Parts: sequence; structure tokens; C-alpha cells
Amino acid sequence: MGVTVRSQGPGGKVVTCAHRYEKRQFVNTIQETRDIIGRCYVLNQDLTNSEDLYAEPWSFCEGRLRGHEKFGSCQQGVAATFTRDYHYVVFGAPGTYNWKGVVHAAQKNQTFYEMGIFEDGPYEVGDENLQNENLVPVPANSYLGFSLDTGKGIVSQEDVTFVSGAPRANHSGAVVLLKKDSVLQRSLSLVHVLEGEGLASSFGYDVAVVDLNSDGWQDIVVGAPQYFDRDGEIGGAVYVYINQQGQWPRVKPIRLNGTTNSMFGIAVENIGDINQDGFPDIAVGAPYEGKYGKVYIYHGSKNGINTKSAQILDGEGDGVSYFGYSVTGNMDLDQNGYPDIAVGSLSDSVSVFRSRPVVNIKKTIEISPDSIDLNNKNCHEPSGICMNVKVCFEYTASSRDYNPKMFLDFTIEAENDRRRSGLPSRVYFSRRSSDQLLGSVTLTGQKKKECVITTLVLQEKIKDKLRPIPVTVGVTINGSNSTSPASRRRQGRSLPELVPILNSNEPRTVHSEVQFLKEGCGVDNKCHSNLKLHYRFCTKEGSEDKFAYFPIENNVPVLVLKDQKDIALEITVTNSPSDPRDPQKDGEDAYEAKFIATFPDSLTYSAFREYKGFPEKQLICGANPNGSQVECELGNPFKRNSNVTFYVILSTTKVNVDTRDLNISLKLETTSNQVNLDPITAHAKVFIELLLSLTGIAKPSQVYFGGQVIGESAMKSEDDIGSLIEYEFRITNLGKSLKTFGTASLDILWPKELMGGKWLLYLVSVHSKELGELQCDPPQEINPLNLELSRSSRTKREVAEKQTTGGYSLPLISERKYKTLECNVEANCVRIRCPLQGLDNKALVVLRSRLWNSTFLEEFSKMNYLDIPLKATISIDDAADNIKLSNEAPNVRVTVFPAKTVALYKGVPWWIILVAILAGLLMLALLVFLLWKCGFFKRNKKDHYDATYHKAEIHAQPSDKERLTSDA
Repeated sequence: MGVTVRSQGPGGKVVTCAHRYEKRQFVNTIQETRDIIGRCYVLNQDLTNSEDLYAEPWSFCEGRLRGHEKFGSCQQGVAATFTRDYHYVVFGAPGTYNWKGVVHAAQKNQTFYEMGIFEDGPYEVGDENLQNENLVPVPANSYLGFSLDTGKGIVSQEDVTFVSGAPRANHSGAVVLLKKDSVLQRSLSLVHVLEGEGLASSFGYDVAVVDLNSDGWQDIVVGAPQYFDRDGEIGGAVYVYINQQGQWPRVKPIRLNGTTNSMFGIAVENIGDINQDGFPDIAVGAPYEGKYGKVYIYHGSKNGINTKSAQILDGEGDGVSYFGYSVTGNMDLDQNGYPDIAVGSLSDSVSVFRSRPVVNIKKTIEISPDSIDLNNKNCHEPSGICMNVKVCFEYTASSRDYNPKMFLDFTIEAENDRRRSGLPSRVYFSRRSSDQLLGSVTLTGQKKKECVITTLVLQEKIKDKLRPIPVTVGVTINGSNSTSPASRRRQGRSLPELVPILNSNEPRTVHSEVQFLKEGCGVDNKCHSNLKLHYRFCTKEGSEDKFAYFPIENNVPVLVLKDQKDIALEITVTNSPSDPRDPQKDGEDAYEAKFIATFPDSLTYSAFREYKGFPEKQLICGANPNGSQVECELGNPFKRNSNVTFYVILSTTKVNVDTRDLNISLKLETTSNQVNLDPITAHAKVFIELLLSLTGIAKPSQVYFGGQVIGESAMKSEDDIGSLIEYEFRITNLGKSLKTFGTASLDILWPKELMGGKWLLYLVSVHSKELGELQCDPPQEINPLNLELSRSSRTKREVAEKQTTGGYSLPLISERKYKTLECNVEANCVRIRCPLQGLDNKALVVLRSRLWNSTFLEEFSKMNYLDIPLKATISIDDAADNIKLSNEAPNVRVTVFPAKTVALYKGVPWWIILVAILAGLLMLALLVFLLWKCGFFKRNKKDHYDATYHKAEIHAQPSDKERLTSDA
């Protein structure tokens, strides 16, 4: 008894049911039967039996066909209710017709007999007369009638609609909308079915009809306590259907979710308008949430429902178990004008929650002067600028009779948002030297205004001169002083008066603001700037502040990174009118103008340089601790027609092989009005050029071959091969360290053998003093015969000048012959790759080799000399496509000569020597004969030499000439 209890309200009737009431027949006999038909009672308001037609028990299943296929297990009274106009009393019998279930509505009101209304029901799903289970609109085991509610304005404004839950219909549950059939006089027929969405969710376990948005059409709230969502950790749901003027197929529900295993939605109830905002509210029970259970309260609104719960009632304070198993409300128990709530549980107690009065606090702010003129000093504070703030309060309530004295605590704050951002306030209150003022005020009754006046002082040297200064006022009700025992005695109430609460739909705070009087702006005191940003990538040249622009490829700047440690970004900012024909449109002063750049991980901020052409712009730039962002103050304000150019210098120390692009986010900010300040991205491609220098030399660069041919099998040590040749390759890194770019390798094209397969150069070993023993590839090309290594170096002619019997002849006089043993032409070459692990700045790699003497004796003994070129390069293993190597491949040559003993003394025929001697004697005899014939061998005497000498010295005198003339 008492599974269902419903009241018509003060002065009305109460219906209560015992759904497991049994009708027994043939008791204590073998034919004994028990039918669980259920029974309900309609009682007076004092819970006594009525003396009118309601007095007898209500059991419509009694006397009908027995058995669970018919009415033997109908369990009338699982749900029961009165219609809103009290015309009908409605019962649910979910066990009827093999647990299809039925809804039964009947009226037995004396007033209708007095009005002459005798034929108005009863009405029943399946028809009360026909009792046809095929007319029931749900399948077997649906439990139709498990929950009930009724109302007009559900399908039409005139007719009553019966809403019943069938929580097991189609394995998920359903809610059935019924009306009186227009054809069958005693039947309730189907209007619409609301289908549940979750398997075994018990959709329809409880239902409530309530006009949440107060539009005159009743909405439907459906509980599905066993709905779950494994991913969303949902345990129970409530579906809210907002009526679309009776067009239910168009309605999409709003789902409210409960926590895991909470059975959220086991009870849903219309609790009336508890906050007196004009929109009814609902309560939802979740008896398995937490240790004791909870009840959630949701407010109605003009949009239907506020999906965030307004209050949560917890059973912990009452110490009851499964708090929220049932909920009822919409009744004012303490007569304060607000409906109260009763919450049931599976314990032996009921919790009653009285609703507190809801009041609205009107708050107004007046600030004078209404604008701040920085040039007009109006007080004796340090900044010389003050403002008077007047704040007034008054309260109202929904009931005019509610008029107690109310004590309020208020808070007046300046620049809330700025302080939350960690910025200092630009003003303070003169009394407290703080940006916050706390106080209290007493309101003597409704609409009785009280005001507070204070002074606000402007700080000195503020930066933000554009954005207004906001003032915020908040208020709370001081509950400790609101009521007293004396006031309760005056009111003559046994229950204490509740402290009112603020209307949750009203804003808790009110805002006002005072503007700055701005120069360089329009007549509307609003500044419309037109900041524009231009950028170019540069490289910094030397220690001086000289910059060169990046080269451009396919309209994209390209950084070729060598040994430079810094790059720069040239930034130009302008503030000019966008349309010279309309200079008032924009281009006005830009207050708190800033430039902000955010860098990728590969770049860090280093410094900034101001362009010398604009010395009047005193820029201030600062970076965050890790150098990933820099912010530059351009001016406050950055005036009309201003422009500035500066360089942001960036360190490239973190650029590595994975850096292929540079993307820098650039943004301008100002507190002036400008909408087109979206960030832009400065983009550049990156190529890394490794400055590796490779030089090579052969020691010695000239070698000789000669001696005797020795077979490969006869060789025991490297000395047996031939002349020693050591190739030295010096690698110097002039740029970035190779540690971040991979492993460098020395690649050598080694002339191993002739095209015919004969040995040419035999590689003995490869080593480096700086890098240690090198593991070159392929390793089988190094000392493949495993010959014994020599510790000493033989001289370059030692092998060639070994004297042996026999030899090869070389014509004494012949044409000079030479040859170059090129790879793939005269020689087969193999590629030797030696990884230079650990290479940082420089290294020397030495290749120790031997000239294969026997091959040259056999193949090139008639040559005057031969050249053997050797090429070497440097490569980077797994180098990315943005890596460039700057190194030339050296070509190291070794010249090979035959030994001199082979060329001059061996192989000349004896008859050539004899002919040469005889020819020489003949020539000598002929020369002597010619000299004799010429008198070369005839000698003159001394007298002859004297006479000749003196004769040559005596000259004729003038006296002698005269004597000779006279004698003649």
C-alpha cells in the first residue's frame, strides 16, 4: 500500500494504491487461485475514507478474465494520477494482456451527476467494453501504464492527452500519447509514440508534463534511468521534449545525462516555478549517485530548459539511503509564495525542502566626469586626475507583500579583467589605495534605494590610454543579519523565515566604464588605425650592422646557411590612410601599437637594430625566457603617417639537417580599432652548405720501376711489390659542425688494376692520426693478399736499381713515349669509402700503397713515363635534399719512370759501339788534314816577328818627306 500517492491539492482528494493486492479464490483448497490485480483508494484530505462515491475501492481488473494473458496480473496502481481539472482519476495497470499494460481513466465526481453528466467514461486502452488486447499500441512485456501524467495543450489546447510510459517496449522503452477515441466510446487511442534510444534504458520509467518555456503548450520530460554510454561514462538520462504546437514528429529531444550507475531519471517531477521567473522547473532523482543519492533541479526558460542544473540536493545531510528515489513538489507548504519540494527515499523518512524567496537587486553606477582628460588636473592626488563613483542599490521581489529589511555586502572593483591578466590596475580608490572597495548597506524595504559614493584616482605614467577604465559592482545578501527570532515572533510562524537568495537569471554584477579623451582620433573619440606590416629576410654581414637580402627563388626567399651564426628580419610598419582621398576613414593614431613575432624551434631571438634613417623612434623590444617570441613596442600612440623600420636578429645555432623551412608568425596589435590585423607568416626555404675543404698529395709524386719480375705467389711482404706511395688527404671543415648533419665519408676512386686484370696500385692500409684506424669499405680491397707490412719506407729508387742479370733493351735514340692510366680506359678502379666518424674541424687521412713493379716491367718498359691519376671526394651519408657540399674533387697524380740503368746501359748492340768509334776516328783524321793544309801546323821565327812589330810602329816625318822630294 502506498506505492503511488497523488493529491489534488489543498482541500482536494488523495489517491493511493496497493499494486500487489491479491484476489484469492478457493482458499486452502487444491483449486486456490491468486490474482495480483491491485487496488486503489481515493481518500479525503485528512486521509479518511470518503462518504461519497469515492469511498469504495477502485479495482477495475476485478471480475474480469483471469490469467496473465488477460487481467489476472494487471497490478493496477503502479501509477495513478488526477487530471489537472480533476475531471478524471487515471490508473496504470502494466501487467494486463501478458504485460502489454493498459491505461484506465474514470470519473465519479458528484458535481458531474449534479450537472447531468452520466456517460463520461470510463475509458481504457483496448476499450473498456471490448477489452480487445489487439487495440493496445505496444507489444507484450512493454509495461504500458508504468508511469502516468495528463494535461491539455499537449496535442490540442482543448482536449486532454494521457501520457504513459512503457519502459520495456521494444527492449528500450517508449512513451505513448493517448486521447479519447472519437469512434469507440470507451477507448483511449494512440496519438504518437516517443521511442527510446538505448537498449534496456527503461525509457519511460517516469514521465512529467510541464510547460517549461511558458508558451501555452505542455512539454514532456521522460526518465530513462538505465541508459548508459560506455565511452561517455553516463549512467541514466532524462529526455526533454519541447512541444512544437502539438507537432510531435518534428520534436528532437534534449538529453540530460547522469553520472555512472546513478540511476539518474528514476524520478522526474514538475515542481512548479521555484525561482518565480515565470518558467516552471523540474527535479530529477539520482538515488544511486554517491553514498546517499542526489536530486538535480533544472530551471525552465524561454528556450525550453537550462541544461546546467541550478541546484543539487544531497541526501548526505539527512543520512538517508537512496535519496531521490521519488520526488514531488509544486506545493507551497510554508506559504511564502514559493513552491516547496518533498524527496522520498528507501529509508523511513521524507525530506522536505522549502524554497527560499528570490529577490532581484538593482545596481546602478554613475561616474563623473564621464571622460578622462589627461591634460586637465582636477584633484590633489599625484596624477592630478580623479573621478567620483556613485553606486546605488534597491531590491524587488515577485510578491508585493514580501518587504523585510535586507542587509547587503557589496564589492566595487576597477579593471577586473586587466588584473586577472596579471597587469597592474590603472586606478585606485582614494580611501583604501586599492583597486577594490568592500562595504555593506541596509535596504529597509522593496524599492527603497540606498547609495554609496567614493573616489577613484588615476595612476601615474600609465601606458594604456585608449581602452576605457571599467568599474564593476557585485553584491551578496548577508544572511546572518536578515532574520531574527523577534521577526519570526511578529509573523506568528512556527517555522523560521528563510534568507532570500538572488535571482540566478539576473547578472550578479553590473558594469560601467569611463573613456579617455583621445587626441589624433575622430570626432566620435574612436581611433581607427591602419597599421601595415612588411618584412624581408636578410643576412648579417660581418660585425657591422650591414644586412643583405636573401636571394629569391620561385618568389620564395632562400637561406643558404654556411658559417653565419645570425640572420635578420627587416620589419617595416606604417600607419597611413588606406585611401588618400578619404583620410578620415582610418590611419588615425594607433594606441599601444605592438609588433609580435613568434619563432620556430630552429631560431631564437638575439637582438634588434633600429634603422638609422628613423632615429626618433625609440623602440623597446623584449623576448620571453627561451627566445621563442619577441614583442616590440612601436609607440603609444603610433601616430598618423608614422613609419618605422628595424631589424630583428635571430640566432641560427639550432638549425639542423631537419630544418627545411623557416616559418615566423608576425602580428601587429593595437588597442585602436582595426579589424584586419590577422597574423601573417614569414616563409623562407633553407639550404645548408657544408664548407668542406679537401686537398691531396702523393709522397713521392715521382716513382721508378725496374729490376726483375716477381710473381704474386712469391711475394711475402709489401717490400716485394714495388715503390712505396703514400697519398695524404687533408679534410678541413670551415663551416658548421658535421655532428648534426650525419657522417661524412671520404670517397676515393682507386686504380687497382689494368683492364687485363694485372695489379697496378696495391692498397696496403688506411689510417688517420685524428680519427684513428678507419673502417673503410669494402674492407677486402685493403691488403687483400695479407702481406707482411713493412715498418720502414724504402727509397724511391731502391727497388728499381736492384741489379739483376738479363733485362730489357731500350733504343738509345727513340721518340718519347708516355701514357695516362685513366679509370675505365686503361685501368679498373674500385670505390673506397672511408667514414670520417668524429670529424669536427680537420683531419688527415693517409692511404699507404705500393706500385706493382712487375706489371710495369711487363707492360710499360718501353715507356718514357706514365701518369696515374687518383680522384677523391667527400660525401654525407643519408644527406637530406637541402644539404649542399662545397668541396672540389682533387686529382692527385703520380708519375712513374723506368729506372735509369734500364734506359742507358742495358740492351745496346756491340757493333753500334764499334761503328761509332771508327766514325769518330775518321772524322778526327779529316779534321787534322784540313788544318795541316791551311798551315795551321807551320811555325814563324823570331826575326820575322820583330821586323814586323817595329815596322808597324815607324811613321814618316815631315823632314823626311822634304828630303825625298829634293832628291827626286
